[in-house]
Amino acid sequence: MHEQIGNSPFGLISVTSNGNAVTGIRFLQDGETDASKADNVSRETWQQIEQWCAGERQEFDLPLAPPVSASLHEWLTVLGRIPYGHTVTYKEFALRAGKPEAPRAAGTACARNPIPLIIPCHRITKHDGSLGNFGGIQGLDPKHPRNLALKQAL
Repeated sequence: MHEQIGNSPFGLISVTSNGNAVTGIRFLQDGETDASKADNVSRETWQQIEQWCAGERQEFDLPLAPPVSASLHEWLTVLGRIPYGHTVTYKEFALRAGKPEAPRAAGTACARNPIPLIIPCHRITKHDGSLGNFGGIQGLDPKHPRNLALKQAL
């Protein structure tokens, strides 16, 4: 596994790759910096994240290999089709996935997304427009600076 850690408006972010594709992105807690060696994939991913944070990029062009089940892969594929600048509710996400009875499963898919930002779980909101729990930052206070910065990035 290869890893690149960098600072962003959302705090420290870890990008991992298998040498060929991105396998994970994590929002790190303070003091968590156990980085292994970066490779071309993780460096390119970090560069594209920096461009996205600066408003210079709207879409990512990276090979992805999330280590997930076939069912979660289906949800993440639908999630990846939500365009930059748009949000949908968990209910709308479930409808787009062809599972109108499954908004909770839609939420679970977002929470289990191993590649947040690139697979845009931050574009899924609660019915009131607030952010839910999604890959990488579950359990954080919605008023946490990291969540506020991400909401502004929407």
